[in-house]
Order: sequence, then structure tokens, then C-alpha cells
Amino acid sequence: MRLSDLARPGDAVALVHDGRRTTYRELHDDVAALAAAMRTDGLAGEPVALLLPNGPELVTAYLACFASGAIAAPLNRRYAPPEIERALRLLRPRWLLVHADRLDVLARVDTAALAGVRLILVGGSRPGFESWAELFRETTPAGRAVPPQGDAVVFLTSGSTGRPKGVVHSHASALAMLTSTAEALGDVTADDVVQVFEPLVHVSGFIATFATLLAGGTVVLYDGFDATTFADALRTHRPTLVCTHIDVLAQLLRVPGVCRDWFASLRGVYTGGDVVPAGLQQEFRAVTGLPIGVGYGMTEAIWLTVQREPPLYRDGCIGRPVGGARLRVDETTGELLVAGPMVMSRYWADPELTAASLVDGWFRTGDLAERDADGLWWFTGRIKDVIVRRTSKITPGEVETALAQHPAVELVAVIGAEDPEEGQVPVAFVVPRPGAAPPTADELTAFLAERIAAYKIPARFHLRPALPLTPSGKIARRDLRE
Repeated sequence: MRLSDLARPGDAVALVHDGRRTTYRELHDDVAALAAAMRTDGLAGEPVALLLPNGPELVTAYLACFASGAIAAPLNRRYAPPEIERALRLLRPRWLLVHADRLDVLARVDTAALAGVRLILVGGSRPGFESWAELFRETTPAGRAVPPQGDAVVFLTSGSTGRPKGVVHSHASALAMLTSTAEALGDVTADDVVQVFEPLVHVSGFIATFATLLAGGTVVLYDGFDATTFADALRTHRPTLVCTHIDVLAQLLRVPGVCRDWFASLRGVYTGGDVVPAGLQQEFRAVTGLPIGVGYGMTEAIWLTVQREPPLYRDGCIGRPVGGARLRVDETTGELLVAGPMVMSRYWADPELTAASLVDGWFRTGDLAERDADGLWWFTGRIKDVIVRRTSKITPGEVETALAQHPAVELVAVIGAEDPEEGQVPVAFVVPRPGAAPPTADELTAFLAERIAAYKIPARFHLRPALPLTPSGKIARRDLRE
């Protein structure tokens, strides 16, 4: 199987988007035509930047890149002009596919960053841009087979430092990501309907969409999240699988009228990113009748593990390996190292970071984890987040787990803050549970005193209506620090 393969070339529905149904036959024909245009322009091995919303055009562009040997380079549509410019200078794409609703932003990008780039407009017409529709007139025959180790896609991620990183996946590792995802979600089949609200420019939306298409299922695709719209989609499209962010699942429980029937068609609900608090697990199951399956992975390697019914006696269960992933812990640092077919090939134009991150085939995750006597893996924190308070080390996760047990706490994040006397101190950001009286700092301190050592108790508590999230759905701890 190749990344560009479609499992059901026929009249079965591949995509549902904005009231439009695209069959596998229609998608196959569009991909073949666009791939022909890419081959004609000699794009094999060249980046194609995609500044497009979730929709059939973005799916088609991805698949055409994979079929022609071009490198798909999706760009976040929320990028400001300087961010787009940095991405273009890093990637040096031959093509830029841009939607008409981003032209005002693109107009503020330094023209030097666009020098030599073929500009193709989707959803309109404008002088200086070629029309998306014009690309589908090519009839170039299929080219040579794309080598498995050739570059397929580069995902831009700022990580924790803000510095853009280009995570490069080969055709082999990208395909392994999709097959691993399909296994993690309980073996996706042609009978599945998967609801996707996450942006396809990020790995979360990418894997959910293309794992489904490779299996011949139907993807119900939305561009942007709104809790009420998400709930309406559950009742309208009756999906069988959902894989989304923790914050989305928490918000769904607050939509007026939420009830078990909304979730009756689902055979699985999954999330990744940060730890799912036991309290949220219990509440979600009480309302929906379903557990939240938890997966672990990152843009560089996903999925690695899954646990379909996490135990509730402790937060942080990420389960057992899937898809041929191998995990081990560095005995000196406690860092989790992973290897397997879904691990990226390198970072774009950054050999130093690649060498530091990939050692003898093992990727250094920057995460802390442990395996218990039953073979279950548990996420315990991130190396960069470890707080050193008067030489004592504190893992934010253990403080968050304790705080999440408070009945008035909905979500929590703990970070380290510089302190002139103690070096660093933990600081907690708390989202109160709706309908409960917001907890006071004294109340939370007393609650924690019964559960963790005194030196681990946060020096300060901040109540917030919500926690900031990264585009991949993880808590934006850098924003909290700032």
C-alpha cells in the first residue's frame, strides 16, 4: 500500500464537507489530475506549501503530492505574515496553494520570500495567481514509483521553544503512522465514519483523516471547532469514531442538553496530548457510556501506545505499544526513548537537531515515563518541565494529578516559575468545575497537604476560565510561563 492509495475507488462516500459529498471515484480522479500537473512541473522531491482550510481541496493536494513524489508542506492558516514568511524561507517551496481567504495575509509577506514560487489560488481569482481549476487539465501519464524512503510530508511545529521545526516523514514512516493509528483506534474499516474537526495541517487531523481514507471509510470534515457544532455533527452524521482533544471532550459535556443518545453511534472516543484526569474520565463515561481511549505520540512519532479503558486509580496511563513501536527509558535521565516504523526521518534543514534527537534509531521524546509490573506505560512528565525547588525535583504531573482530584477542579496545569530564594517554585493554573464554588488558594493548599509532600505544593494558584492550548491540543505551557 502507498500513501496515495484510496481503498474504495467507486461511488462510496470518501468525504463529507460543508454539505458536499465527495465519492472515492471523484477524489481518485482529482488526485490523478493534480498529480499529473505536479509531475509535469517536475515537483518530485520538491516542497509544495499548502495554505488551505480543511476541505476536499486540501485532501486532494496531500494525496497528489504523495502520488507525484512532491513533498506536502502544510502551513497553519492562523499564521501571521511574519510566520508565513519564516515558513517560506525555511521550506523554499516550488508551489504555494493558497485559499482566497488568506490573500490579505499573504499580501503582507515580503515578496522576496515568494520569489520563484508558483502561486495557485483556491476559491477565487486574482491577477498574479493561477487558478486551481486550471491544474486539472493535465493528462501526463503516471511517473515512476515513489521510493518508500523518499520525503512525503513536512509538518512545521514550534514545540516548546517557539523556534520553527520541520518534522519530515518519509512515505514509509507516514504510512506507518496511519496504520498505527488505524490499529490504535480499534482497526478502522470501510464501515467507519470518522468525525474530524482538527486541522489537517497538524498531525492529529492528518492521521485521523488519512487512516480512514486508507481503510475506505468516510471522513466527516469540518474547518474549525465549536462545541455546539461538534454536538450537532454527532447527531447528524452519526460517526462511529472520534479522535479529538481533551478540551473538546470536556466542552462537549457542557453543551446544553447533552445526553447519551448523542454518542450512541460511537464505538470509540480517543484523545492524545496531555493526561486525561480521572475525574473527566468518570464524568464522560457517566454521560456517554463510553471511556475516553488514550493514545500517546507526537508529530515526530505517532501513534506509539494506546489504552482503550484507562484505569482510574491513577492519572497518566498511556497503555501499551501499537504498530511495532518500541519504548525504553534512559536509565540515567529517565527520558522515554522510542523506535519504530512511524518515527520521523529527520528535521528539515537541521542536521544538528536531528543528530541530537535521533540516536542509533531511537528518538528522544523529552518525556518522562515508566512501565509498571503489568506492562502498562505511564506518562509522568516532561524533562524540560521538571521543577527544581531548593534542589528537590518536582514533576508537574504529580501535582496536577493530586489537584485534579479536588471536586471543584475541572482542569489544571502546573509550571515552574523562577524564585530568588528557592530557585524555582511550582505555580498552578486551575479551571474551576462549572457549577461549583471556585476553590480558594487556602482550600487547595490544605487539600494537597493530605496528598503530596509540602515542597511540592504550589506557591501560587491562578484561577482561569480556560487553559491555553497549542494547535495540537496540548496545554500551551510556554504561554502560561509568559
